[in-house]
Amino acid sequence: MNRRRLKQTMCWLAGLCTAFVFLQPAHAAVKLVDISAPAKKTWVGQRTTFYVELRSPGPFVGAAGFSLPQIPRCVIVKVSNPVVSSKVLEGETWFIQTHEFALFSQIAGDIELPSFEVRFTSRNDFVGPGIEHVEKVPAMRFTIQRPPDSSDIGFLVTTNEIAVTETWQPEPGPAKQGAVFHRSITQTADQMTGMALSPPPTDVPSGIRVYLGKPEVTDKTERGEFTGTRRDTITYVLQQPGTWTLPAIKYIWWNPKSQQYGSKVLPAVTFQVAATPHTETVKQSSGQNGRWRMGILLAATLGGILIWQRNQISKWARAFWIQFNPPEKIAARKLRRACRRHAPHAAEAAWLAWRLHQPTDFQPVPALRDAAIELQRHLYGPLASVPWQGDAMGSAFRRQLADNPERTAEQRADLPTLNNVLD
Repeated sequence: MNRRRLKQTMCWLAGLCTAFVFLQPAHAAVKLVDISAPAKKTWVGQRTTFYVELRSPGPFVGAAGFSLPQIPRCVIVKVSNPVVSSKVLEGETWFIQTHEFALFSQIAGDIELPSFEVRFTSRNDFVGPGIEHVEKVPAMRFTIQRPPDSSDIGFLVTTNEIAVTETWQPEPGPAKQGAVFHRSITQTADQMTGMALSPPPTDVPSGIRVYLGKPEVTDKTERGEFTGTRRDTITYVLQQPGTWTLPAIKYIWWNPKSQQYGSKVLPAVTFQVAATPHTETVKQSSGQNGRWRMGILLAATLGGILIWQRNQISKWARAFWIQFNPPEKIAARKLRRACRRHAPHAAEAAWLAWRLHQPTDFQPVPALRDAAIELQRHLYGPLASVPWQGDAMGSAFRRQLADNPERTAEQRADLPTLNNVLD
């Protein structure tokens, strides 16, 4: 009797385990994260769209977070808000959350989007507790092709058209030595992020000093349509008298529909710079009495300065100290310190300060240029999901100083005060 009951109990347990095994695969066989792309072959500088699909047996809770990978000379941005839908998978209805991303590459060839982390919370049913998930988005490869006859084009944008406008304040014309002119260049393009639009050139003749401000980047998304705008502000200081011409600026883009290049040219600008009149020197009297009076006057002036101008003398002492502690070295120390502390805003301020003291034809090493682009993407792109890490920029900056020690120190030119304009 006992053996019969034991046999029945074992059969019941075996049936229960079998039912459990057959009931579970529906959830286990469905991947919680998937990736897809409508087109895996695009042009250099063109929007390459890919979608990340999150899946849950119950509703989602809160917003998902992505740790987007860093790819050299590429920009990845998240487009608009996710789309929530449902789908039947393995015979069951799943909640689906689809996130759209856009990749812009300046590198031709096969590019691998590495696997990256996604974090989201969902429920197994409508009333259950929220379950946190940390998953990996699968890797994906794209083929980026370069348009024909584009090897000489350094920065290429692929879009139907780019609208380029410029404004001057004041308008270019005859000016005096030390005059300052501000130029604003605005680019707008469809299916493009402002971060992927080309920066303006800073080539100027030797008699003009140029200052490039921080770009203003804005993106507008409406029903899947994407419009990017980039606004650059350039300041020109006319340092030397003479005739100086700013070269024309040509913006080139590749139209993927017509398979042709488009361009917009901002015309060259010429300045006629007049020399600033020099103050006439006071003639000394030829008589002995005049020389004595001048000596007494100079001595009295010197004594007055020593007594009453202590603050000014202190300023001169500080200026003398700056000769042995130039601004570019101070900016370099601040940049290294900001990178060690992983402080993006301080790093950007120090980077811009250090760049202002470099020659006009200065080109950073590729690693430093890529690190600076990534820093701007972190600050002015979509909200970053992870803190900025300054190790890459700090290492690239140390390499820049090691490779070009004399170029960054001996070719420095002190910049004039911007508001020191003589009318």
